[in-house]
Amino acid sequence: MVCAPMARLLIVEDNHELASLIVSAAQGRGHEARAAYTGESALEALSPGLKWDAALVDLLLPDIRGSEVLAALRAHGIPAIAVSGVYKGDRFAQEAVQVHGARAFFAKPFELNTVMDALEQAAGAAPVPRAPPPVPEEPPPSDELLDDEDLIVLEEVLPDSGDTSAPLQAVSETEALPIPDDGEHALPLPFEHRQQVWSGVTSLAAPARGTLPEWSLGGDLKDTSVPRLLNAYYEARHHGELKLKHGSVLKVVYFEAGLIVYAASNLAQERFGRFCVRRGVLTESRLAEVAAHAREHGLRTGEAMLRLGILDAARRQQLLEEQVKEIVGSTFTWTEGNYGFSAMRPQRADLVKLSVFPGDLVLEGVEKTETLVALRQRMPPSRRLFPTADPPYGLHELKLHGPQALLLAYADGSKTVEDLLALTDLSERQALATLRALELLGVLEERPEAPSRRHRITFGL
Repeated sequence: MVCAPMARLLIVEDNHELASLIVSAAQGRGHEARAAYTGESALEALSPGLKWDAALVDLLLPDIRGSEVLAALRAHGIPAIAVSGVYKGDRFAQEAVQVHGARAFFAKPFELNTVMDALEQAAGAAPVPRAPPPVPEEPPPSDELLDDEDLIVLEEVLPDSGDTSAPLQAVSETEALPIPDDGEHALPLPFEHRQQVWSGVTSLAAPARGTLPEWSLGGDLKDTSVPRLLNAYYEARHHGELKLKHGSVLKVVYFEAGLIVYAASNLAQERFGRFCVRRGVLTESRLAEVAAHAREHGLRTGEAMLRLGILDAARRQQLLEEQVKEIVGSTFTWTEGNYGFSAMRPQRADLVKLSVFPGDLVLEGVEKTETLVALRQRMPPSRRLFPTADPPYGLHELKLHGPQALLLAYADGSKTVEDLLALTDLSERQALATLRALELLGVLEERPEAPSRRHRITFGL
């Protein structure tokens, strides 16, 4: 049998960010995909006018059982893959396949590429092959972190008009970028082989048959948050690039197997040299000397600092990790802008990749970036927080200090935020930041008053 080059896939997953990531991965493989966030919307998508080649179904949905969706898919002759973060082990895997008719079962966290392979096999489809990007004859010198010098000064291509739909065009290696005032040399865009890195796409609609977007627009940040997007990458153990755009500010986060390996920003103050000045590693006059040395020898800032004996390799890596945390953490308060996914693996093998765990980054970042006023608004006294049934992170993975772990244990749904503040030894700001971070991490959630079919669990005391 000859496999069709493209499949129509239905993704039934109530985690919006994870669903968007799966849809984007499917589009990146050349398939058409659509997300359904509830069981009812999945059943509505089985109307006679719509045809699906395969579906992915989370067994824990907010309204009906995933097994009911699997039964409906089977009745329509649509092969399905089942996933779950709660129902795990051989018993549930066998039940999903033997009783409910799923072609395969994957427990969360899963490797997204493996799940996509199974979906393609179930659909009888194959991904559209992607031609590898051309390799430059003389790759530019690079440092271990791509910063704004690599991305492009946005004023050159996108006026600060608030219009986030205008496309950003990549800069070729032959095009010169402006030299910043601080003397640090400019390098080509890391996406120099792409004709366009931010398309005008404004929805999750699939591309035209046979075309593959380098970036697919995931959505609007007003509907989600950056920590939840980090969670999705970690839960899917996925690699690729997450693009974040807020007005004229552009940041890109790079992942390998769900961990953050580096980040980029177009803000001058977030360059590595400027970051080192803020940390007291360099003075302004010393930075000028470093910039001159880097310019003379064709080096990046960090490499020049190594050669001048200002840093050793271990200290440089530590500073880079701190810089990445600052770049990413500064986006946690964004409530406007766009985000987009790319499944492209980082192409620059000469970069010293970091391994930043997103769970700890969120715990640290919320406490650093959220003001007490904002925390009080997000965590009013009457709120009740419950343990999430299927969190993206295991509790053993999070670095919670003793009082933070005790606060989490108290948050069993029986107590209000006001009660929790009275029980903890943490300051109000520390306690509210911990609760806010745990909610953003998907470890705690606020549940509606109406009864739900979700299983109730507790870390309780």
